[in-house]
Amino acid sequence: MSKVDLRITPSRSVLPASQEPQLLYALIELSAQSGATKMPRLPLNLCLVIDRSSSMRGERLQQVKQAAMQILDLLGDHESFALVTFNDRAEVVVPAQLARARAEIKRQISAIEAAGGTEMATGLALGVQELQRAMMPRAIHRLLLLTDGRTYGDEGRCVEIARRAQARGIGITALGIGSEWNEDLLETIAARENSRTHYITSAAEITKIFTAEVERMHNIFAQDVQLRVTLPPQGLLRSLDRVRPYIVPLPTIEEAEFVWTAALGDWPESDAQALLMEIVVPPLPVGRHTMLRLQLRYRVPGSEGTTANHEQNLVVGVRNPDEVASEVDPTVKHWLERLVAYRLQASAWQAAEEGKLEEATRRLQMAGTRLFEAGEIELARTVQEEATRLLRSGQASAEGRKRIKYGTRGLIGREEQL
Repeated sequence: MSKVDLRITPSRSVLPASQEPQLLYALIELSAQSGATKMPRLPLNLCLVIDRSSSMRGERLQQVKQAAMQILDLLGDHESFALVTFNDRAEVVVPAQLARARAEIKRQISAIEAAGGTEMATGLALGVQELQRAMMPRAIHRLLLLTDGRTYGDEGRCVEIARRAQARGIGITALGIGSEWNEDLLETIAARENSRTHYITSAAEITKIFTAEVERMHNIFAQDVQLRVTLPPQGLLRSLDRVRPYIVPLPTIEEAEFVWTAALGDWPESDAQALLMEIVVPPLPVGRHTMLRLQLRYRVPGSEGTTANHEQNLVVGVRNPDEVASEVDPTVKHWLERLVAYRLQASAWQAAEEGKLEEATRRLQMAGTRLFEAGEIELARTVQEEATRLLRSGQASAEGRKRIKYGTRGLIGREEQL
């Protein structure tokens, strides 16, 4: 059975006794023990949905074709592959079929040409339809979407299609290349477990990122991962964010008094996970106290419904204030600085949209300072440059905004971040 290593690190291992509530951060680190995916892997049911509008001409489309063919070589003979393209209309280029017909599928891929505008919703609908045609009870179902432009007038339909697919167990990886695509739309599409989005900065990265995503799907060792957090009476879970491999807020449900749950989705062995939790600690007397009880549950793929369960408690000391140092654990501090920077830039763009340019600039500058402190020097410089541009001209560059937004999340398409 697959195994995980679970570690909880508090921001402070000793708290001062107080008559008032106080904040505590807890870093939860999860990693698969070596060889966790030794069990037979689940087959992959994959559909590529590719933008072939005129802006994809040249190297971008050529790289997409190469990536699709390389993905095909990664699939087993009994795995399913489909490919849909879209511009002003959508077309099923490769109907869902077993990947063993590689020569014919590659011939169909090589014939794709770029032309026309961008209408994403119909492409998504056809992609989901092909995945459903090949649905198997025990498989990983994935839609890879790539676009380099904005779709107009069908954004709401795109989100509706994505939600229906995700409700049926289809994960979506939404990839944007260049600077003209709508990052807000792709983030909304991917705002569910088992879905994510990436910013690809150059055509040369397409093959690397496509193949890395397929390899991740081949290494799923835990499915339907659930986190259950129990706090002491009067405790409060204020926020829960994934910070590794990328930053994203995790919705939580208070299922009982002082008990919260969060869905983490499927877990590839290659993805070491780190979650940062913000807890309001109630007033407590001097002594040792259990600040949280953590329970991790997941389903083991290919094991006829077998589930696994891991539990761990966090115990923290409470002492008189004059006996307590104020230092924050350095690892927790690192991730907290990254998370704060991400939140600051997100609120900066919101302020800019509301016309509050001075407030937006100030928040971007604060985000840049946090990134400098976290050692992200190049990204911090980009933030400061865009803050200056925003204040002077009233708007940030499309590329700069994407680099900041995805850079602070850790989702710019660099190999080490996959």
